[in-house]
Amino acid sequence: MATKNGSAKRHDDEIDGPEKIDWGKAKIIGRGIHAKRGVRMPLRDLRVAAGKTQIDVSEATGIGQSEVSRIEQRDDVLVSTLRRYFDALGAKLEIVAAFPKGHRIIVEIDDGPKK
Repeated sequence: MATKNGSAKRHDDEIDGPEKIDWGKAKIIGRGIHAKRGVRMPLRDLRVAAGKTQIDVSEATGIGQSEVSRIEQRDDVLVSTLRRYFDALGAKLEIVAAFPKGHRIIVEIDDGPKK
């Protein structure tokens, strides 16, 4: 959601968990009636805004710190890896399918076999 000057509006009270996201670092996707909904933020910036280091994410996920760095730079990441990454940030990963006529559907992806 944007303010009149186009900057991201803070929604700290809507974030689950103790972390507070710095929405000032988010980029609004479009403006006006035909704008795409939401904000755009690279993984690294989202992690920093959540107050986490690569080491924090590494320890929470069991993924090495150097691999966390590579994940943040990749264009193609497994959904299971992204789910672990967002869990470490205290967030839930949701995948949304956006159709041409404006329908937006949250896609449910099975976590796979439980261990």
